Amino acid sequence: MTPDHPEASPFRHPVRVETIRQRGTEIVLEADAGQRAAIAAALGLPSVEALSARYLAIRNGERVKLEGRIAAHLHQSCVVTLEPFPVKLDVPVKLDFAPQEDPQAVPRRGAEAAGIDIEVLLNEDDPPEPIVDGVIDLGAITLEFLALSLDPYPRKPGVSFEPPAPPDEEVSPFAALAKLKRDAT
Repeated sequence: MTPDHPEASPFRHPVRVETIRQRGTEIVLEADAGQRAAIAAALGLPSVEALSARYLAIRNGERVKLEGRIAAHLHQSCVVTLEPFPVKLDVPVKLDFAPQEDPQAVPRRGAEAAGIDIEVLLNEDDPPEPIVDGVIDLGAITLEFLALSLDPYPRKPGVSFEPPAPPDEEVSPFAALAKLKRDAT
């Protein structure tokens, strides 16, 4: 999944802004088996059993407000045991979109290459996401929020890391030689 090649994304659902009603358009996404396998591979997961999203998109002129929830049933690998274990996610989504030409829309890629400094202000609303060519890809948004909600260090419930117990004796080669010398005399 590369920003320059959105067609390489394992889950796409482009929506044209002009198809979104001002009173709201409900959009439901459901990943099929092939998409779930590709998503699992892209996110480094053992499996994705179910992935769905329900959104309400409301258009106000050229701007769009998107609210919804993502539900996922998947497996992550435990960082302690390396065993896969089931994870259930319910992720809220709330975004605003504006045309890419809108000065308040934040460029998503290329800002670093262009030498643009982006100032982050706390306790303020996030600037709107850009609408590219009149299209919002709800599949890409679903994947982005899913990836961000995954635990980066997943631990199977009930598992704790136990450091290895220190050895009773020194294990250095010199300690082993000294023991052999003591045993020989």
